[in-house]
Amino acid sequence: MKKIYSTLLFALLGAPMLTSCVEEVNPQTSYITAEQGTSAPGAFDKFVTSLTSTLNGQFTYNGSNHSVWDYGYPSFFLTRDVEGQDVVPVGTNNWYQTWYNDVSYLAPGWAYPQLPWTYYFMWIKSCNSVIAMVNGNPKDTEKAGVGIAYAIRAMMYLDIARMYAAESYNSNPQALTVPKITEATTFEQAANNPRVPFDEMLDFIISDLDEAEKYLDGYVRADVYTPDVSVVYGLKARAYLEKQDYPKAAEYAKKAQAGYTIMDEAAYTSRDTGFNSPNKSWMFGLTFRPTDPNILENDGDSSWGSVMILENGFECGYAANYGGPNVIDRHLYETIPATDFRKKCFVDFAIDDMEEEDMITALEAYSYYPERLLATVDAAQYGPGGLSLKFRNASGKADVKYDAWVVAVPLMRVEEMYLIEAEAVGMQPGKENEGIQLLTQFALTRDPNYVYGTHNEAYYNMSTPKFQNEVWWQRRVELWGEGFATFDIRRLDKGIIRSYPNSNHIEGFRWNTPDGVPNWMIWCFGGTEPDYNKGLVQNPNPVQPEGDSPEFTW
Repeated sequence: MKKIYSTLLFALLGAPMLTSCVEEVNPQTSYITAEQGTSAPGAFDKFVTSLTSTLNGQFTYNGSNHSVWDYGYPSFFLTRDVEGQDVVPVGTNNWYQTWYNDVSYLAPGWAYPQLPWTYYFMWIKSCNSVIAMVNGNPKDTEKAGVGIAYAIRAMMYLDIARMYAAESYNSNPQALTVPKITEATTFEQAANNPRVPFDEMLDFIISDLDEAEKYLDGYVRADVYTPDVSVVYGLKARAYLEKQDYPKAAEYAKKAQAGYTIMDEAAYTSRDTGFNSPNKSWMFGLTFRPTDPNILENDGDSSWGSVMILENGFECGYAANYGGPNVIDRHLYETIPATDFRKKCFVDFAIDDMEEEDMITALEAYSYYPERLLATVDAAQYGPGGLSLKFRNASGKADVKYDAWVVAVPLMRVEEMYLIEAEAVGMQPGKENEGIQLLTQFALTRDPNYVYGTHNEAYYNMSTPKFQNEVWWQRRVELWGEGFATFDIRRLDKGIIRSYPNSNHIEGFRWNTPDGVPNWMIWCFGGTEPDYNKGLVQNPNPVQPEGDSPEFTW
């Protein structure tokens, strides 16, 4: 653990670790010096490229281990969201169940809390390196790269601030988040670096986004895999929403929408390109590449496709073949009206009671490969109800090993911006009706029969107004599996409900916390940071509930 921290700390303070950018390595050390890294031919451009190319596809935590969850940014969608209720890691062989059912492993000293720390500060150190290279005075050819670095750094700090914050901003704007390390941080400062209060951290994040907006002005990107100014607007909308600065959140969410189009039913439910290919709603995304270690090694099983895609035609994959699919919470599914096309992304629980022959016929409504869904059912020893068909194999590649999993994953869609705008407008004094109108306009694109207020009975914790609950329900359905569920639970001070009649949550772990956020959603710091940062105050250890909670009555 000491070696991990020392290398990480050195890198965070401006010494890059990307050996592809250098011509020689200091023979006395296992790392390159800052001078060597920044003076190598083409170093700046290569470091900028690394800011997005390392978001996925690498064994960053432990390359020799090939852990199934060690494939980058999309993995954190699941490590966070299975802690709640909307994503259920069912089956006999699901690698995300530790975050779901054994929170003792989320205490300091275990690998699980170290995982995000290693990843996120690797990304942050890469941003720091790029920012340090120009020393506040970038050439015209470097401005876009610096803007990208500020945008990515802000995105990463916004994530970990919400993951590690001792309380929500709503409960306590002074709640401690994480230590801040920038391109200017010294070794001495990093060794005694207290956690930053939530309001101060959000101000820092927004200041980074101000810099990103300035440097990315006029930048035209080649594809959605690199952020541009619209993504900066989207990140500002997220940050201002978290800060409850609703006028600013609405302003930037509206600005972020320009040039994008909401997905229609054909795109959302496509069996060929469903959430595997960028379209006109995707603002920012990443893509797995056929040359990625996570595709080439370990049978491709350490990848997003392995844990989220069900239809591949080869005998690999935790979701499809090894008994580890991630499914939707039954109660959330049952609150989606039949007229809402998003319901078509999830298998009806009524199919569980059918005979196998009838099941195959019924599953044809969801997939070209109904028999493959039955193979998932057999391996997982879990009925087909709730299986997700939202994320599909690469178009035309379902039978091509492992190209089926060379897919893109959305990190920001314009639909999120419409929902942020609606919430942010409706939460301003005297503007609830305007917010309801915006929310209704959005919801009608999903369900032509939508009537405002019909979902509020689904909410068990009225810590938020009826209007905000309605927005939350739309976010839970629209953005399922995209990494927002736990962030919203924490932002809104919601509890979770896993135990209820006909629940599909795993017996023994049907925990209810109706009165507030469960403490295991407040991440502890892994061993490296507390061991070497004497200014750090640790979060409390997570507490494992004892057995199933009494069934909740909706």
